[in-house]
Amino acid sequence: MKNITHVSTLFLKTVLAGFFVLFALQGATAQHRYPNHFRTGVGFAYILDGDNSGALFSQQYTRELTDHLHFSVSGEYLSSSRYSKEISLFTSRKAFVMFDASFFYDLYETPKYTIKLGAGPAVRRRSELDLVRGGVEEGAVITPGRNDDEVFVHIREKDFGGKVVLETDFFNDNRLFFGMRAAGYIYNKGTSIFAAQLNMGYSF
Repeated sequence: MKNITHVSTLFLKTVLAGFFVLFALQGATAQHRYPNHFRTGVGFAYILDGDNSGALFSQQYTRELTDHLHFSVSGEYLSSSRYSKEISLFTSRKAFVMFDASFFYDLYETPKYTIKLGAGPAVRRRSELDLVRGGVEEGAVITPGRNDDEVFVHIREKDFGGKVVLETDFFNDNRLFFGMRAAGYIYNKGTSIFAAQLNMGYSF
């Protein structure tokens, strides 16, 4: 009778352990049940030409096409400036509204996190205000500066280019996740951009 009780207890423990493992695996792989992902992010952006830096805000929707291939569209806003301590004046201000579409591929994937590499075309609307000393191009829109040889040049352009992204996501439950991203933007006109940011997202 004692042996039967011992076997029954062992069987019950085995069943409970099995249910626990099944539940854990189900929760760990839950992100695959939700092919749509929406993430919002904020980070630091560095504009290579002119030594400007500022904040980048982004919204991105991603759709899983296969187990490893994803398609995403995103909209981003970048605001940056450069301040001169010597003359106590902002010598440059830039604001970019950017849109892009990218394909991502999973370089590495576990039930808890993924590392993805993405690339795709990008477009932006660029608004700039820069302090220039000396001559400027004919037809440029300008505002006088403090001194006679200084003017602020106003630029409004639409640029086309591409975006390369290295992105990682960490899943802490079935739907919510957070992650990090490093991205480079190259355009046919204007300056290139490097950005690093933190993301939070929701799967559905």
